[in-house]
Amino acid sequence: MTLGRPIEFDPQQAMDVAMCVFWRRGYDATSLDDLLADMDISKSSFYQAFGSKLDLFQRCLGNYRDSIADRLRTSLDQSASGKAFIETILTSVADGLADPMGRCGCLLMNTAKEFAQRDPQIAALVAKSLERIEDLFYAAVCRAQAEEDIAKDANARSLAFFIITNLGGLGAMAQAGASREKIRAVVQIVMNALR
Repeated sequence: MTLGRPIEFDPQQAMDVAMCVFWRRGYDATSLDDLLADMDISKSSFYQAFGSKLDLFQRCLGNYRDSIADRLRTSLDQSASGKAFIETILTSVADGLADPMGRCGCLLMNTAKEFAQRDPQIAALVAKSLERIEDLFYAAVCRAQAEEDIAKDANARSLAFFIITNLGGLGAMAQAGASREKIRAVVQIVMNALR
């Protein structure tokens, strides 16, 4: 049985707003007052709907992971080839620079850097989330191998990790102010390595 007044706001919409706040500022730099102001809810409503700041953050990470994984899966399914999918996703880092959130990097990677293993629960959540994303790139590499765009004797799992590592690095360089041209040049080097 839920105690307190009924919730009079859309919890999913409020959580989406909170996710953007965490994404822009990071967990430590985001205060409860920041969240309440941007989510436009009272402190009592916050605690009733989300528990604590850490509870909310974990839910935001889960939602972010699910959203990214769903978009990647749809993109892979609709892509002309496995290799084209990989190039599209890597290039999206450069294309995202025009979007203010595009320079915020990846929330999962940002969280990995910020927490640096100091919270085992968050570290485990990030690791499992990145494994799920890596699995999608593994599927893309396997598809590209079946399509004879990547050598069949190449280690598909290692290539998937290579791709996600480069994706994280490109995101970090975008945060640091790298130009679209520089990012696109690196994407071509990565693609050339996938033979």
